[in-house]
Amino acid sequence: MGTVLLIATMDTKSEEAYYVRDEIIAGGHEVIIMNAGMFLPFNGEVDIKASEVVQAGSGMTIDEMLALKNKGRCIDAVIAGVEVITRRLFSEGKVDGIISIGGAQGTNIGTAAMRTLPFGIPKFMVATVASGTATFGPFVGTKDVIMMHSVCDIQGLNIVTRKVFENAAASICGMIDRGARKKDSAAKGRKGSIAVSMLGTTTPGALRAKELIEAEGYDFVAFHQNGTGGIAMEEMILEGLFEGVLDINLHEIGDRFVGGLHGSIREGRLESAAKCGLPQVIAPGSANYSVQGPVPELSDELKARKYIVHNPTLTLVRLTPEELKEVGRITAEKINAASEYTSVFIPLKGFSFPDAEGREHWEPEGNDAYISALKANLNDDVEYKELDLHINDHEFIDIAVARLFEMIEARTADN
Repeated sequence: MGTVLLIATMDTKSEEAYYVRDEIIAGGHEVIIMNAGMFLPFNGEVDIKASEVVQAGSGMTIDEMLALKNKGRCIDAVIAGVEVITRRLFSEGKVDGIISIGGAQGTNIGTAAMRTLPFGIPKFMVATVASGTATFGPFVGTKDVIMMHSVCDIQGLNIVTRKVFENAAASICGMIDRGARKKDSAAKGRKGSIAVSMLGTTTPGALRAKELIEAEGYDFVAFHQNGTGGIAMEEMILEGLFEGVLDINLHEIGDRFVGGLHGSIREGRLESAAKCGLPQVIAPGSANYSVQGPVPELSDELKARKYIVHNPTLTLVRLTPEELKEVGRITAEKINAASEYTSVFIPLKGFSFPDAEGREHWEPEGNDAYISALKANLNDDVEYKELDLHINDHEFIDIAVARLFEMIEARTADN
């Protein structure tokens, strides 16, 4: 039997929340109800009252918060409160999964709580906004949140909402049941997992790495460097999911610096392995370009650069030597935070598929600016090697992966 945390604004969604609760209990699991509704009085049955949520998020009572007459601050207090309480319940081993129902406001509250939980914990949001032109990034972030469209508004029980809630309850019960049975049996006999950064322009190298990593008995876990993938990788490194990191695509660092579409969504890229003392091999894959919008929307300055039409909505624009110099400096500063188990390999024949002699992005003076700045700012105790190879050459990947294996073995022996 597992325990599901159910978050709802009970002042407006109690009938629906109780229906979901009863369905989960019928599925063989216990339920903790957290009331996230503070605007209307509610005296029904809950496990965590709205007053506790507001107190945890603001240090104020509901009456004190409402007296401010600022709805935005009230919602912020509730969001902060559900985050604090959810983290606490999970750390105490009281939560095996989380589910929430709501409209736009309820979705913001429920998914905020979900994003505090680590990967693999079932997270299920029934939302009126899980469709149309809604942007899901603010709700999902980097987490494995499932969002289900409620189809009709969440106002009462009817032929639509009953079936939606039944399916939602069955889904989270099934995930918890499955997790209890599996206990990651697929990973039995494996050495652990290795995180790998990649993009389409370094796919040949990444596929070679996959072959080598899996042959050695590790799981290969790839993260697409599209702005979210790298930060998700950083978070999961901190959660302790990996034995090592093959960070051979640093695109998000430069793209964030120049304001590209695939820049990391927040700070923290290339920082977690250093904090954990985790073995990492680093290479500047795809560092040479920025992801921009359609060609007609590019500025005249960007159109004057070397660019590639990746698809009708995305254009890969070459960074200037001046930009690459600064990106190299930033990258070195991040690497310098690592005390040991870190190796940097530089592919002198190109950082990405189009960045090779005779191809569209080849511009060696830009790469040289990056390399010079990286070397000039890198600590002397960081292992650094330049190889007369391309990032996608099998020989380059073979050397990088072999070094990562050596460092993983060394760290294991040291510990």
